[in-house]
Amino acid sequence: MMKIITDSCSDLTPEFLAAHDIEVVPLHLQVDGENYTPGVDISIEDALTKIAAAPDMPKTSQPTPHAYAQAFEATEADEIVCLTLSSELSGSFNSANLAAQSSPKKILVHDTREGSFGQGFQVVLAAILRDMGKSLEEIKQKLAEYYQKSSIVVILEKYDNAIKGGRMNKYAGKIIEKLNIRGIIEVIDGQVIVVDKARGADKTFQKMLERIAGKAEDFSRAIVGIAHFQNPDMAEKYRAAIEERLAPARLLVGSIDPALGVYCDKGGIVISISPEPQMFAET
Repeated sequence: MMKIITDSCSDLTPEFLAAHDIEVVPLHLQVDGENYTPGVDISIEDALTKIAAAPDMPKTSQPTPHAYAQAFEATEADEIVCLTLSSELSGSFNSANLAAQSSPKKILVHDTREGSFGQGFQVVLAAILRDMGKSLEEIKQKLAEYYQKSSIVVILEKYDNAIKGGRMNKYAGKIIEKLNIRGIIEVIDGQVIVVDKARGADKTFQKMLERIAGKAEDFSRAIVGIAHFQNPDMAEKYRAAIEERLAPARLLVGSIDPALGVYCDKGGIVISISPEPQMFAET
């Protein structure tokens, strides 16, 4: 018996998580001196609204080792795959590792080196492989192969929080802001890197599409996830263009988790491109 556990940054819906018996250990949020656990005591949308309106940068905190230990012990499974947000972005991976070291169960703690749907697609793959009866070692190897074929491309409307939170180089961010240039960002080896830039919304949109188009050899075998921070119109624009031009096997759209939303800030779009998990599992 094997259990899949992840933190709350995968952007998978509660319905999907429940249907596939995936446990979530949440990250926490502090806004204007008030503490919240998005998805538990505040909705995702209300949390994003509070982040957008906050005069000072909100704070996030990873799950504690104790929180992971409780999740590990609560399941009857004697084997666990725990997939976390990139260790370059959060201490969630370290907390899970510490908890695993003191557990008698066999636990694979996997650093996805991604977030948002990129992380979520790895969670989906792990669940599929579990249901296929694969071992922890086989799942570990398959996840490593999968990550090598996965990408995340980001466009931000605002850069203050990304700079303040240390997720973007402050000099690059300030230049982009000053010149009114939009930076195109990728998550590479878990780190947030500015890889291109464009002036104006239309040029940015076209450059983003070109970069996305180069992220898969065959989009008929790819899955794309578009997570946004209260920017449904732009998310729909990307969805329609990607669907028409690239025709991926699946395309998902949803709101970004507030813990990541703090750094994306209002208007941000995070686009994840990976192999379609079911197809990849069967290869």
